[in-house]
Amino acid sequence: MNMTRIYRTDQYARKCLASVTEVREKKGMDVIACDASVFYPEGGGQPSDTGTVTLRGIEYRVTSAHDESLEGPVWHYTDAPAGTFHEGDEITLAIDWDVRFTNMQRHLGEHMLSGTFYAMCGGVNKGFHMGEDYITIDIDLGGRMLTGDELTEAEIMVNKAVQADMPVTVTWYDSYEESLVMPVRKKVPHEGRVSVVTVGDPADPYDCIACCGTHPSSSGQVGLVAIYKCEPNKGMSRVYFDCGMKAVRHLSTESSILKAVSARYSCAPADLMARLDSEADAAAGMRRHAAALAEYVTEAERSRILTDMTGSGSKVYTYASDILTPDELVRLGFSVIGGLDQPEGRLLVLLSPAQKTCLLFSDGGVKCGAIVRENAGRFGGRGGGRDDNARALFTSRKDMEAFAAEVCKVVQ
Repeated sequence: MNMTRIYRTDQYARKCLASVTEVREKKGMDVIACDASVFYPEGGGQPSDTGTVTLRGIEYRVTSAHDESLEGPVWHYTDAPAGTFHEGDEITLAIDWDVRFTNMQRHLGEHMLSGTFYAMCGGVNKGFHMGEDYITIDIDLGGRMLTGDELTEAEIMVNKAVQADMPVTVTWYDSYEESLVMPVRKKVPHEGRVSVVTVGDPADPYDCIACCGTHPSSSGQVGLVAIYKCEPNKGMSRVYFDCGMKAVRHLSTESSILKAVSARYSCAPADLMARLDSEADAAAGMRRHAAALAEYVTEAERSRILTDMTGSGSKVYTYASDILTPDELVRLGFSVIGGLDQPEGRLLVLLSPAQKTCLLFSDGGVKCGAIVRENAGRFGGRGGGRDDNARALFTSRKDMEAFAAEVCKVVQ
């Protein structure tokens, strides 16, 4: 049955009267088709409208709208319990206008930015996704990636086109072949009727593309196009951006963050990168200094531990350090065991109280991994390892120390 898709001829229509023509059930809720609708069904990369349906004064939510063909009915998914609607019911359909207009802004902004890349450098849009937080398009340049200068140029160029407030027209054709009279930038053959969206003068348009979505009547209503970032994706440039108030809110948030970070570093936003570079250089210098100190401490402690272990008759030697990291203790442990004249039957226990980590080392005769696996769990720890070294992590320093004491008993 033919139905009237009002959004095709009047994208600004917010509500309409309609009659229910068919009812389905989905997860215990009614899904209805009508003889007319203002709801845009999901498709062409654009999310569906949401809104309400009113029956005999009772309002229900329309959570989404879908169709099975461009000329078939629009199915309205409602939160009404199954059996609420019946064929012939007179209803009022109303869309959430803010959602619709935001989608219109974003969809036209996508057309215009894609058209900008095409005109500017021959980039072809081969992927489009309209997400909640941003829109992405995949621009194919034959393997070449968009440069930073090209992204800046495209952003300026498209926003000038937005400010020019050019007319946006939608023209319907009975077939794909007939639509080719228009200078579309991307030819996508398909069956049935075709709608072509043109920005600017049809004789010399800013952009022209076949699309079944909804769009504002002029480019100025897009408001703003803001490019967030660009990254490689399958040999193409994936551009992240948004339009209208979503872009304004995003940029406002980023501006607030920039101001806060600049205040933290006591500098103007324009000087922030230089300040961060200076901080990074200072941090790198501190890391080099810390590494040199760790190497010095490790060598000094290695000599002391070797002396203590050589003069001790105990099979287990325990050492704790709040200075050395667990990774530095690993290097220390291997160095000590390798420096012993008689490592047979000896076990070195290294503790990192700050990280609540216990490290075991031997020449392999004392099975370090087995000791951890068989005993760490009794003290709330976890870990494992090899015969010659193992590691156990604990939730508290007390548990770590209790495990280390138990190890002494096991080996002795």
